[in-house]
Amino acid sequence: MKYVVISKLSPGVDNARKALEVFLKAGMPEGTETLLAGTDGKTFITIVDEDTPDMKTSAAYGPFFESVEVMPVVPADATWLEAVHAAQSLWD
Repeated sequence: MKYVVISKLSPGVDNARKALEVFLKAGMPEGTETLLAGTDGKTFITIVDEDTPDMKTSAAYGPFFESVEVMPVVPADATWLEAVHAAQSLWD
């Protein structure tokens, strides 16, 4: 299962410095496909392919973030479209 994790860094220059220091030492765990940084300097989007959202990342970086949102995602492919059509038939 893939997860998209959107994390917002807590305010404060010292907090950002400490988070960067941890990142330079620990990096991202296995299963991380992509790490994107927002141009606002405090939003980070990670795409992870794991059986469960990674708890090591949460433990390592959790203290530096004011919010973290985890969303399971699937490819918007033919299987997804078929499931959407099946669900839509129940909406009426």
